[in-house]
Amino acid sequence: MAGPSAECPSYKLYYHFGEFAGRGEPVRMLLHLTGTVWEDSCREKQVCGPAAVKQHLVECGEVRGQPLLFPPTLVDHTMSPPIAITQLPCIMQYLGEKHGLAGNSLQDRTRALQIAMTWNDLLAEAMNAFHPIKLNESYQSQKAEAQPYIEKFLASRLSPFLQFFEDNLRINDGGRGFMIGSSLSFADVAILNMLRGYRGSASQHFQDNQEIPLLKALETRLKEEPGIKSFLGSDRTVNKFLDSFC
Repeated sequence: MAGPSAECPSYKLYYHFGEFAGRGEPVRMLLHLTGTVWEDSCREKQVCGPAAVKQHLVECGEVRGQPLLFPPTLVDHTMSPPIAITQLPCIMQYLGEKHGLAGNSLQDRTRALQIAMTWNDLLAEAMNAFHPIKLNESYQSQKAEAQPYIEKFLASRLSPFLQFFEDNLRINDGGRGFMIGSSLSFADVAILNMLRGYRGSASQHFQDNQEIPLLKALETRLKEEPGIKSFLGSDRTVNKFLDSFC
């Protein structure tokens, strides 16, 4: 896929510029699946760090007066005035609901949100394990100190999350299709990026894990979904999962 269009974007994503996927990557993938024109604002302008991202958004004046927190932030320019959405699960639900990627029933939509929120909890625990000394500094700067925390996380905290996701997949047609319902949803985007993060952050642990066969099979299927495959082959992806499961 070509880079950003010259058309006015329907959406703007505000997330750190850097050589890591982070919490911006699932939003990028979901935006690609909507088929709309979107801008990866901080990546294009090379804005780094949460404070700088927030300041950049404030200075743009697009969502003046609206409450802002930590990136990622999505600005919807199809609304007048534009609105800002924060918190990763909320962004994913919002895009999913607007673009037919959220499930067809209340039960499925609720399960999709539950999966995304649980994944967000997993990311928070992984972040604490990989950044035990200073959360906002790099993993590399505290790698030695982080090792016992990572080992404990992989040994005791990760498994319940993975089992929850595996069980959710199993109850939907025996795990042969998607995370919810009979078509692609933002829950699949969440799980695919969780697995990409797991593989990149703890590759040997991922390879040795025999307890999530349905999730691993789902990963293979999802990477062949046309929209996801085109995203992964484009210049819009940041396919660098180095630590912290994102």
